[in-house]
Amino acid sequence: MRSRDIKRRVGIKRKLNGFRPGLVKDYFFKLCVLAVFLLIIGGIFSLLRPGIRVRVDADTVAAFRVPHRAIGMLRVYAARNGISFPELFAVFNAQNDFFPEKRAVYDLSAIERLYVSDFKRLSRQYNSRSIAPYIAMFESLFTEIEAFPIPAGWYEYDPSIMFGDSWGVEHNFQGNRMHMGTAIIDRENIRGRVPVSSMTRGTVREAGWDNNLGYFVSVVTENNTLYLYAHLDRIATGIAAGQNITAGQLLGQMGNSGGGRDGRSFPVHLHLAISPDVTFTRGNFWINPYPLLRYIENPTGF
Repeated sequence: MRSRDIKRRVGIKRKLNGFRPGLVKDYFFKLCVLAVFLLIIGGIFSLLRPGIRVRVDADTVAAFRVPHRAIGMLRVYAARNGISFPELFAVFNAQNDFFPEKRAVYDLSAIERLYVSDFKRLSRQYNSRSIAPYIAMFESLFTEIEAFPIPAGWYEYDPSIMFGDSWGVEHNFQGNRMHMGTAIIDRENIRGRVPVSSMTRGTVREAGWDNNLGYFVSVVTENNTLYLYAHLDRIATGIAAGQNITAGQLLGQMGNSGGGRDGRSFPVHLHLAISPDVTFTRGNFWINPYPLLRYIENPTGF
């Protein structure tokens, strides 16, 4: 029998048995198309999936009344349980509407039970796109801050250096202005006595004189967060715009310069202000440094 006849008869037999050449390839191709389609639909659904949207007034977020001990505790718990600390901290704040009360009171003993052990369920409640900007902000702040703005060996052992939560306090000079920072005070009130250093690595954006800020230095980090150190008595030698600096590097000496025409009319102190680069509000955004400074004092919270 000729080979051509054999092939023809085999082909007829396959057709009769319901088998066609290339049928497996056709099914495989269709399955691939279906899988891609389902992935696309799943991605769209995950973006549009319902969930709690974080709707917090920007002023409430800026006041940042979070109990400062909770920061260190959450960081320890996050490390122990393999959880992203910025994500855990964002969920913690969102669950409490960013603590709108001026003096937030919170049962710190319940943090692990309420937030860490049930973190997966809590995090799934939130619309991922709405909470992402807060996660990004906390990730920037807690990765770039490395040092207290008063050098080691001064703040820890000098009881005359103190600070409190002065966010929102009205200024009396040049009209009523809201204080958008933290005042670190030298109770000995001696200009030039206390050194001021950078909390982060970064680049000096400005260093000079301003009628309200007095002698000041502003430092911007690679995350585009701006740190402002104002009312200095003098700026350290060599500190100038464009200079790269390290965390802990000397920026100047604490003073009471500035304040408009009534220069040096207030006590010697450092005005510290922090402006993260955020997307949840427009314009310049400043956040209360107080909980961050307390966190540096006690990184574990325990």
